[in-house]
Amino acid sequence: MGRIRKKRIRWELSSGAGVSRYRLYWSKDGEVSYDSEHADLGLVTEVILPDGLPSFPPVAGELSLGITAFNDAGNESDITKTAANLNFLTPNAPRDLMVEDVD
Repeated sequence: MGRIRKKRIRWELSSGAGVSRYRLYWSKDGEVSYDSEHADLGLVTEVILPDGLPSFPPVAGELSLGITAFNDAGNESDITKTAANLNFLTPNAPRDLMVEDVD
């Protein structure tokens, strides 16, 4: 497997009371919503992609991202959204490496 240049996604803490975790949403096919693919992150303010989220797809191109906060009662905030051009695909390796004698 090749090496992938990582991206740090970060956000400011929610000012709401009783925040217990955050959820990251993503969509390659348009605007991100509560129905988009997502992963729960815990009580953190950043994640390193793609390594920090094994469920994050190996994609290249424009992605819509969103972050929400959950409180202790299980209520979810509005989505804070952004778009980013990400590339987590590696090129194919060169082929047929040879060593030859030189006169």
